[in-house]
Order: sequence, then structure tokens, then C-alpha cells
Amino acid sequence: MKILKSFSLVITLSFFLISCGGDSISLVQNGSFDSCEGITVGEMVNDYFADPSWEAIVADDDRTYVNVTGGITFADEPATALLQFKIRDDQFMVNALEINGEGMEEFVILLMIEDMCSEAF
Repeated sequence: MKILKSFSLVITLSFFLISCGGDSISLVQNGSFDSCEGITVGEMVNDYFADPSWEAIVADDDRTYVNVTGGITFADEPATALLQFKIRDDQFMVNALEINGEGMEEFVILLMIEDMCSEAF
């Protein structure tokens, strides 16, 4: 259990991102992951998602989130993904991933981000 908590903390910290920029969508699109330097999140999404669509929302918790949706391949099948980023001042972090409407565990999110980075290069 201690290893799982440490793993979760590492994932959360590795997803914390810093970027310059104006609005929330631009903040995410122009930002980059520490683990995938040299390419922006926007470039990664464009290379990985079919027909990506970006949306900024303010949720019931009064926080701003950026959602990107689009087609992906999951388990060798076409699927629809929603990748959500939480905005905090001029920083953002991956908050959630849904595939075909089903929430994914943190390790699946980490694997997808790694795959997105690999695909982009």
C-alpha cells in the first residue's frame, strides 16, 4: 500500500506542468511535460488523438479544467478519449482520463502520456 501511495505521488508530481500564456486552453496546449521535453502538449495531442476538440470549463468546485476529447486506439479498438487537465494559476496537471466514458486508473494515464510522447517523436 505504501508503494502505491508513493507511486501516486510520483505520478501527480510528474504531471504538474508550468507554462506561460494567456487562456487556459493555450496554457495547456503550449505547455510541456517534464518527461517529454521538446514537444508541447498540443503537438502530442494532435499526433495522438483523431480530431481533437478542446474545451475550458469552470466546474462546480469553482476550478478551471481543460478537456480534450478525440479518437484513439485502445486495446486495438477505436475508442473515444477525454483527457482532463486541472488549472491552478499558471500551472496545470493531468486530472483524469476517460476512455469510452469509463474513468481510468492513474497507471493507465501515465502509460498513455508516455505513449503520446513516443508517438510525437
